[in-house]
Amino acid sequence: MPVAGEIQATALVAAACRAEEARQPTPRLTDPYADLFLDALDAAGRALLAAGRDEVVHRTTIIDGLLLDEVRRHPGATVVNLGAGLCTRPYRLDLSGCREYVEVDAPEILARKAAVLDGATPSCPVRRVPGDIRGLPALAVAGPTVLVTEGLLVYLPPTDLDALATALAGLPAVTGWLADVVSADSARAMAAVAGRAQAGLTLHGLESMDTVERTGWVVADYRLLPVRRPAARPTGRPVGPPVPASRRVLDGVVLLRPA
Repeated sequence: MPVAGEIQATALVAAACRAEEARQPTPRLTDPYADLFLDALDAAGRALLAAGRDEVVHRTTIIDGLLLDEVRRHPGATVVNLGAGLCTRPYRLDLSGCREYVEVDAPEILARKAAVLDGATPSCPVRRVPGDIRGLPALAVAGPTVLVTEGLLVYLPPTDLDALATALAGLPAVTGWLADVVSADSARAMAAVAGRAQAGLTLHGLESMDTVERTGWVVADYRLLPVRRPAARPTGRPVGPPVPASRRVLDGVVLLRPA
């Protein structure tokens, strides 16, 4: 099953967020390559950019910092970025301590990235593996492995998220998994924004981390995002039992380790 075009388009919006941030007087990150992807940004993408730049940039900078920490902690590690989109981390960060940086995404996304970044020099070897992460392709990685999923889990329905988390827990030598998580309430609010922008996205938030932890992961670090969202309108869908406040998901970035 191919990755939906609407989801692929969000990779372009994330690049636009990085490009716009780099133009600010005191940018939180710089990405000299992000502008190179923006020729295809449409009206829906510009609306999503206006609504979500701050959150996307904050999320990205947190993952940047945690990833650099993990690479320093595990010299020679392989980084596997699932749903890599138009991420340019190997080009804008010093990941020279990595054995290699493996990117997995739809063939069209990876082909566009390869064409745009042709001639750019990454800080570590980069290998691109076309495939749908819902059917996790064979990765053939060696040594300690750090997993990254940014802006991905919110698009996976519960059955797909369960299957992915289970498959990742079964990979050998994984030291950690960096991921952003979105609450169910935030997912509904984000879907409303996407609907107004006619972006056609279906989003799935988490009520608690139980969905991931029961597949063989534990939360080692949790960095909250400073998100302010209007409440979403009730959907009429049945609501499960209340989640204790101590277990409730808040929008943020997590570092997961194998249980």
